Amino acid sequence: MLNIIAGFFKPLKGRVILDGRDITHERCDKRGIGVVFQDYALFPHMTVEGNIGFGPRSRGFSRKKVRTITDDMLDLVGLEGYSGRSTSKLSGGEKQRVALARTLAVKPKVILLDEPLSALDTSLRESLRRDLKMILREQRIITLYITHDQSEALSLSDRIGFLNDGRILEEGSPKQIYWRPVRRKTASFMGFKNSVKVVGIKGNNLVSELGDIPWNPDRKPIEMMFRPESATMEETEGLMINGIVRGSEYRGRDHLLDVTSNGIVYRILAPPDSDHGRGENIVIYVPFGSLVPIYR
Repeated sequence: MLNIIAGFFKPLKGRVILDGRDITHERCDKRGIGVVFQDYALFPHMTVEGNIGFGPRSRGFSRKKVRTITDDMLDLVGLEGYSGRSTSKLSGGEKQRVALARTLAVKPKVILLDEPLSALDTSLRESLRRDLKMILREQRIITLYITHDQSEALSLSDRIGFLNDGRILEEGSPKQIYWRPVRRKTASFMGFKNSVKVVGIKGNNLVSELGDIPWNPDRKPIEMMFRPESATMEETEGLMINGIVRGSEYRGRDHLLDVTSNGIVYRILAPPDSDHGRGENIVIYVPFGSLVPIYR
């Protein structure tokens, strides 16, 4: 999809529209679209300054103008003093900053980022993600960011589209996609680990395998799903699950429990100070308000 938008591939059908203009058959360099590749794609024979200034030089800018743009970009991405360095001497995070600066130097209308942080270690990825968000918002450039990391998608985006088998299954705000997805594949990807099968409707209730759920639906969902953190061991109005602990994973801030009830395994987050051993009988409550209807 990124290759089609950038103009590297031609679509078999359909069109690419940018700001009301059909750019499907325009040359790559005429589209006003910048790309930050997963592997950086820096020019190894050029310095940092040479890489960043490549675009402005190609557009015929004067040497003085190119130097001004390069200095501005280095300042923007936090690499002041790096202009004369070889790109082969840079760390992964520094290379990614140079790649971003090179793309921003030509002031594109749109930036495409292909999993730009995936090759970095966890701590560096989180740090660069914060910087990237600040830079992109400051530059006010439309950005299409591809990632398999849910936390990246949630923290960086204004809108999320869930792409599966070449189709956008659903799209919405990060909060909507995280808490209220409508498709099973989206819900599973975003962390909804538990499913409750809906078997019918009775009055203003859905009939589920765990009991009735107050509902006034215009249509019957195929199931209700809930996140591990939505369940509680404090009695509350909702579905009740009597189960047996089959596994426990301590994660510092919480315990992830595998609880089996009637042959179904539910994944539940328990407080870090809880101590539920394997084989223990426990009762879990799922508030009605945390149940999300899934229609397809």
